[in-house]
Amino acid sequence: MHILNALSIGATLGLTALAAALAFASRTRVSGYLAGFFACVTLDSLFGGIPFALREWLSEDALRWFRVVVVPNAYLLGPLLYGYAKALTSAGPGVQVRRDLRHALPCTVVLALSLGNALAAFDRSPIGRMLVQLTLHAWVLQGVPYLVLAARRTYTARPLLEQVNADEAALHLAWLRRLVAVIGAMWLLEAIDRIPRVAGLAGYEGFNLALAWLTFGALFLLAWFALRQRVLIPPEVTESLPTGEEGAVARYERSGLDPAQCARIADELAQLMRSGHLYADSRFDLRELSRRSGWPPSYISQALNQGLRQNFFEFVNGFRIAAAQRCLADPDDRRTTLDIALACGFGSKSTFNAVFKRMSGMTPREFRRGASSR
Repeated sequence: MHILNALSIGATLGLTALAAALAFASRTRVSGYLAGFFACVTLDSLFGGIPFALREWLSEDALRWFRVVVVPNAYLLGPLLYGYAKALTSAGPGVQVRRDLRHALPCTVVLALSLGNALAAFDRSPIGRMLVQLTLHAWVLQGVPYLVLAARRTYTARPLLEQVNADEAALHLAWLRRLVAVIGAMWLLEAIDRIPRVAGLAGYEGFNLALAWLTFGALFLLAWFALRQRVLIPPEVTESLPTGEEGAVARYERSGLDPAQCARIADELAQLMRSGHLYADSRFDLRELSRRSGWPPSYISQALNQGLRQNFFEFVNGFRIAAAQRCLADPDDRRTTLDIALACGFGSKSTFNAVFKRMSGMTPREFRRGASSR
């Protein structure tokens, strides 16, 4: 059992250290939060694993100094995970130090208490012991609101993301929602595992071992998906996005484009989409449309929003759905629904079905059946 526990610690340490290095090297808007999250888990695995392996030889004073590093780190996990979700789905800059420092206040308080305990050993008194026990376990509850905020962010950011991206699968962020749920489940199990220790009872070692490997699995999934996730809002287009109705009006007033110019640009963009079949690229986004058309992203965004009353998602997928409907209505087109979806720019059949239903009010199968009966 001890060998399996040691292996889980070593595996987690290696995984998180590698993930932190890769996230830091990517230097994207989200990399600071992601690298910070994995760095905190790395420190927890390292300085928490050493006492586990050497607990028979370490004194109480030594354990107190190890907790100075391990315990405060745990209070950063929730804020960093939420910061990652927010940076991934926002149009602003990534790490904003002054604004984000307030989320580090619990960590700072716990660091001061842990350092004070290492110097003065006040956990020898009943009140001091209770205070130390509180700092050891309260991070589980402190992180819950941040998990909720991270999950909520995947829903509330959708309108902004649709201004620059037409990929339904990327905007759905289902992987992030599920991952937040998995991490939330891990923290719940962590809380359950701590109950015997808080009550002074003997815990079940097998449960602790299972939790360690489940945590490793959750961290592996986070690293796998997060490190492969492309930036949804490229830095060069952030200034072009309307961030609310009033903000959009003020921004568009400063742009210098009048309604006639918006209509002309929108018409040019529509002709380019039709003639070049640009919509057939499943990864087509605002940055690529700007490159192909020569218009800056801010002009494209304003032309679509004011000239056509559409966001980028609706504009591009309107062409995709129109092309798919022509194929589905053609009795000589024997391709499968998936083949048609891929040819029209959709990345998967599920994505095609979701967008088709949203924009036409029926499923592709219903549309094809209705077209064949005419």
